[in-house]
Amino acid sequence: MKTTKRLLILSILALAVIVTPASARLGGSGASASFLTMGGGARPISMGCAYTALADGPDALFWNPAGIANMDRISGTFGQAILFAGMLEENLALGVPLSEFETIGFQILAHLSGPIEVTTYEDQHGTGNYYSANNYAVGISYARKMTEKFSAGVTAKVIDLTLHTVAAWGLAVDVGAVYNVGIRNLRLGFVLQNFGPDMVYKGEALWFNANIDTLQSEDIPSTYQSEPFRLPFTFAGGIAMDLIEGPPSRLTMTVDFAHLSDQPAKGAVGLEYGLNETLFLRLGLGINTAPELGTDDDDTEATVDGATIIREVLSNRNDRGPAAGLGVKIPVGSYEVGLDYSFEWHWYLAPVHRASLVMEF
Repeated sequence: MKTTKRLLILSILALAVIVTPASARLGGSGASASFLTMGGGARPISMGCAYTALADGPDALFWNPAGIANMDRISGTFGQAILFAGMLEENLALGVPLSEFETIGFQILAHLSGPIEVTTYEDQHGTGNYYSANNYAVGISYARKMTEKFSAGVTAKVIDLTLHTVAAWGLAVDVGAVYNVGIRNLRLGFVLQNFGPDMVYKGEALWFNANIDTLQSEDIPSTYQSEPFRLPFTFAGGIAMDLIEGPPSRLTMTVDFAHLSDQPAKGAVGLEYGLNETLFLRLGLGINTAPELGTDDDDTEATVDGATIIREVLSNRNDRGPAAGLGVKIPVGSYEVGLDYSFEWHWYLAPVHRASLVMEF
């Protein structure tokens, strides 16, 4: 048994060493799959997304699957966010302990556009026809406490991207680990997310008939070939430590460093204050390492113009500003019910409000 644990630990560390340098060479990922990088749950978001090492409960399924290994009871969460341009984000997660050492989890992440009216050059106010752009990721996770201090987890998920009459689907894997040093509850964590093959769109909108010419007696059914696009592969590492150890008060600080395959590396810092593990106040701040507009850099023009701003927005589309949130946890009979809220500022788009309901059975 000890040999098996050592092999698993070494395999995870080796994967991190091998895959992380490769992420810098992956190039850009498809914008359609970027919803996978937005995570789920109000608690992690309100801490600036610095959740890799702190990850616990069902929210961990969206950030680091190793975090569910310490669950001692069935716990589920449902969250919703109002995004930009009327988009909705919905996430559902459930963790089920199998034993003292093993836990399985299930997750659904959805980004929904709702009905969008079709417009044309002739009917710029709408044709009366509608379409939608909906993205889904459904995953199953397994996590295990390898030792009293070390936990590891893995997630396999199916991804579906649907845009009107075209769709793409693919598979991806997340792998994570958490190590508790044991000093002031200091935890170290890392995760590899969205590791999988390229995706490609197929569907009715790509079909067409080649026109008849002098050598043809009838049109030829044809199809456009969609360019394959990569998933937003992500590597993240972080630490979490209790600056104040309760009860009644607990203050936990988290620091994360994340590198997405199509964006500059980013950092995040988060704080969570808990009073009797019932009331919670959270703050977070994302740290962008990309060059500022107007600096003399190889990738940034010295003169700021519209094209430069657009390029910056696209290359850093997931930039997140300051975040804050509140939480409450109330016992109801043998159950425990929690409600979390987060407010997240974005530099280029409208602020995002999230709410999550958590239940432990």
